[in-house]
Amino acid sequence: MATLNSKIPQGELKDKWTRYKASQKLVNPANKRKLEIIVVGTGLAGAAAAASLGQMGFKVKVFCIQDSPRRAHSIAAQGGINAAKNYQNDGDSVQRLFIDTIKGGDYRAREANVYRLAEVSNNIIDQCVAQGVPFARDYAGYLDNRSFGGAQVSRTFYAKGQTGQQLLLGAYSALSKQIKRWHGNTLS
Repeated sequence: MATLNSKIPQGELKDKWTRYKASQKLVNPANKRKLEIIVVGTGLAGAAAAASLGQMGFKVKVFCIQDSPRRAHSIAAQGGINAAKNYQNDGDSVQRLFIDTIKGGDYRAREANVYRLAEVSNNIIDQCVAQGVPFARDYAGYLDNRSFGGAQVSRTFYAKGQTGQQLLLGAYSALSKQIKRWHGNTLS
């Protein structure tokens, strides 16, 4: 029986992806348009990845199975999105988010990938804000967050019961800007 090679980097858990990323060859900016990147799916991850890669100057082709890129299942994620920003000053950290996420997944997730997700969680929230996602705000105007899904700290950022829809619309809006950027003002 063949075993699955998940290609997770070697080393200490907290250093796996950082070391891997640091050892990768860089793409000369002049060569970015020579590379063609294919993204399959226009859900939250696919649309955001395609938009970001396009913004960086890569040639991106996106494929989706739905009749519209906005009909992805990501819209069902209404509870919120977690990040270890520690806004409530309640001791949240990357390590704590990692542990809670592993537990929440019944210990079935690939630990190195979950750790990397916890590491970049703050950047994901910042990217969503930059894409125009209207997260809930507190009275001072800061991003509001709450405890959700069994977490013992307040780390869930949300958009008033429409989080999945708003995240998807933000990613799709960024993707649309890239389409217009590379194909003029008409969507093809």
